[in-house]
Amino acid sequence: MAKIQKITPFLWFNNQAEEAANFYVSVFKNSKIKSVVRNGGAVLVVNFSLDGQEFTALNGGPMYKFTEAVSFVVNCKGQKEVDCFWEKLTADGGSESQCAWLKDKFGLSWQIVPDALPKLLADPDPKKAQTAMAAMMAMKKIIIRNLGKMPKPGKPITVKTKVNAPAEKVWELWSKPEHIVKWNAASDDWHTPKAVNDLRVSGRFVSTMAAKDGSMSFDFSGTYTEVVENQRIAYTMDDGRKAKIDFKTNGGKTEITTVFDPENMNSRELQQGGWQSILNNFKKYAEQNAG
Repeated sequence: MAKIQKITPFLWFNNQAEEAANFYVSVFKNSKIKSVVRNGGAVLVVNFSLDGQEFTALNGGPMYKFTEAVSFVVNCKGQKEVDCFWEKLTADGGSESQCAWLKDKFGLSWQIVPDALPKLLADPDPKKAQTAMAAMMAMKKIIIRNLGKMPKPGKPITVKTKVNAPAEKVWELWSKPEHIVKWNAASDDWHTPKAVNDLRVSGRFVSTMAAKDGSMSFDFSGTYTEVVENQRIAYTMDDGRKAKIDFKTNGGKTEITTVFDPENMNSRELQQGGWQSILNNFKKYAEQNAG
């Protein structure tokens, strides 16, 4: 007697259940349509298997859509298999995403993962694991041969603002920990509960940035490489990226320009928006406390 699969993924479509099932069966070997349930001639449910894994597809109407909150991982033995699944699943309206993720033409999310990736990410050598993580974050489709190479840093990003206050006051509000904790946040649901700042060449800074609901936090930290009072700060972040901040006074106002190396985990647009939001927050705080 055939063993019944205990748990079966159930996929909700508008009216493409049969089309989607046929598509998936064409992509994966050892796959087949097992049964089709109709209601008055219209397809209602399709049961199918993909390489031994059973699925059910339902034509339930347009009210629910797929999201990245649920995805299916395809474990691949090498680059050829990764390339094959990537090409087939992104065809005819599918789309690439980051870090091995993609969406097929029906909006369903897949992760196309070569067997080398989890091994490298769990490597006991921290340097190898960190290199693989950084390389993965910079990729869409995973290229196995590049997982051992640290990605090249992208072009530096620039953000700037102009504060209605002299450079001496701006410098004080920017650099003293008791002020940093008041303005160092990109949005209202984040804050900096703790800041340490040793503002001198070779001095260290650490700002603990946290979600106000307590769900997550991280330390933004680094070492100063240049400090020219009221004019310039340069530092190297602990992940090796560099940043430079210039303060220029003109007519009682101070223009702040920050240039920083981007990281690989988030898009340039998201990073620029986040750093600009913090700078805007500082402008507001500084102008309220410049007197």
